[in-house]
Amino acid sequence: MGNTILIVEDDTPLRKSLVKYFSVCGFTVYSAGSCPEAVELVFRHLPDCFLLDYHLGDETALLICLSVRGCTQLREAPIVILSGDEQQVADCYDSCQADAFVLKGHGHKAALAAIQRQLRRVGKPCEPQPSDLVLDHKGQRVIRNGATLAKLSPEQFKLFSFLFENRPRCVPGSEIIAQVFTEPPRDLAEALAALVYRLRQTLGHPYARRIARKKGRGWAYIQPRQYTKTPV
Repeated sequence: MGNTILIVEDDTPLRKSLVKYFSVCGFTVYSAGSCPEAVELVFRHLPDCFLLDYHLGDETALLICLSVRGCTQLREAPIVILSGDEQQVADCYDSCQADAFVLKGHGHKAALAAIQRQLRRVGKPCEPQPSDLVLDHKGQRVIRNGATLAKLSPEQFKLFSFLFENRPRCVPGSEIIAQVFTEPPRDLAEALAALVYRLRQTLGHPYARRIARKKGRGWAYIQPRQYTKTPV
């Protein structure tokens, strides 16, 4: 497990507190208070993981995230977004391509747990995980614990079942369009993005985040890993 982390937070007291906390927890910590400073540190140190405040003055963490995802050596590095604005969850997963979102006000332990959880996933082979969901193809429903989680439209069900059955493979958009749409839409990218949006809306939180986009690779259904605590 990597132990270098870049923490970006424009609130100086909070940044110092996070740096101290993660240092005590065994991390080598680099920190920044702005986007330009953070981007410089990204390429100078190539950290193993990132904890980023979403709002950074007049900017957001988007520039930092794009820098990380655009770097071959960091493309798979975990990014955790820390924010007091719960309305930014969707943007964090879609635009920023973050791996996890932590709401401020829940203490540093929540941020540490998110970082550790993502680091455990890095470097492990992607094997299908036993799912907590079942597909009802006849009724076009998603079932959880014997009850209907969501009733999908025909196109939504085609998309969800295609990604679900191909998990954890990242499926290119062109392959999805060929499987899901009866007739190719005029604007392929826009039609697929709109369909994904409607599917996520129907699934609702927290299941919507399982439909993930990997920049340059396509879409995937991400089954959360189940971790059990080791008895003391």
